[in-house]
Amino acid sequence: MAKFQLPVTPHKYQEIFLQDIKRYNVLVAHRRFGKTVCALITLILSATSTPKVNARYGYIAPFYKQAKQISWDYLKTFVGGFPGVKFNESELRVDFPNGARITLYGADNPHSMRGLYFDGVVVDEPAQCSPSLYGEILRPALSDRKGFVIFIGTPNGHDHFWELYNKALRSGNWSAQLYKASETGIVDADELAEAKSEMTDAEFEQEFECSFDVSAGDVVIPIEEINASIGRHIGYLQMGKVMGVDVGMSMGGDPSAIVTRQGGQVTHMEEFNMTDSIQIAGRVRDAFYDQEANHIVIDALTWGKGVYDILASWGLPVTGINVSERAAENERFANSRAELWFKARDFFAEKQCSLLSDHPLTDKLVAELSNLTYSHTPSGKRKVESKPDLAKRGVPSPNLADAFVLTMDSSAVGAIAFGRLEAPEQQNMLL
Repeated sequence: MAKFQLPVTPHKYQEIFLQDIKRYNVLVAHRRFGKTVCALITLILSATSTPKVNARYGYIAPFYKQAKQISWDYLKTFVGGFPGVKFNESELRVDFPNGARITLYGADNPHSMRGLYFDGVVVDEPAQCSPSLYGEILRPALSDRKGFVIFIGTPNGHDHFWELYNKALRSGNWSAQLYKASETGIVDADELAEAKSEMTDAEFEQEFECSFDVSAGDVVIPIEEINASIGRHIGYLQMGKVMGVDVGMSMGGDPSAIVTRQGGQVTHMEEFNMTDSIQIAGRVRDAFYDQEANHIVIDALTWGKGVYDILASWGLPVTGINVSERAAENERFANSRAELWFKARDFFAEKQCSLLSDHPLTDKLVAELSNLTYSHTPSGKRKVESKPDLAKRGVPSPNLADAFVLTMDSSAVGAIAFGRLEAPEQQNMLL
């Protein structure tokens, strides 16, 4: 096969990336950096130089239509003049004369990649893809031939892409590269200044300066306010303790979560996987007495209803909430879930909250709290993303955050004034 000559010259920072390719790679770069071009160049160079027989490479965007719009024309332009190259328009596939192949895929149809093998893949904007895409489908597909993976994107808070970048920073066999617009000079200074004047500070920091620590305008709780609360010194020892419980569907890998808040201080967090309602109730009861809590608030919708009934039958001070029901401030919020999340938003904005700085679940709580977005109904009420909505954009169920948000319920505020129950000496509660 003849030596392939690129019809495009990579800029300085793309060259740096290309020279530092490892088996696992994360490229965080500002808008207009040319992330997609850089990734496609990697796939093309690999496909045209590999000694492997029938090498297979994939470019994956969050949606199949998006993959075509972003990359198909680039591919045809870059390799269209190379002898022996064939294009399959219906399958968005490029076949090279040495038997190598590059195919475009959409993460919205992950089953189209099951059972395949890959010598290299690019995942564009992985935060918009299901987190299970890599672990369940791509990683096994890379194993036989020890293929490489490149994750490319722009920050959007502490999401799955942020987790991948931090993993890459900590792992010696990963490459982690981050490029800010102010450092590369790819976007000229005048254009950058004009963009800054027309965007919010958070938008500019996220899109051009690659900050994971700011939030877009439609996020319920800005990540900068959450980060500012970590380790904050506040008075809380004279306050009562309320425990929020979100019951997960553990059979589907979704954990249950408990968060205890004393005044503005989060004092306890835990997650656990159990499938039996009595077991879950027993775990909550134990945490209630261990944490010397005053009241329990539980999401009693679907999976939590049975746990709520058991806790109530044991005489524990518990409030069950159906978060899909009418909000107390019905003129402002679409349902109770939205109302509770916006109470939490105000809690952070008023600097009343303090998160534990040394707890292993704090990073996860921050990521979950900062990921939920909101919109408005036709009547102008605020509504927040549901768990199914989050799943559609590849975000796991925020059980820990929902447990925290449940502590905002007004019923708990009044209940904790009445003191707390002592742990019974003899526990004969069906356990």
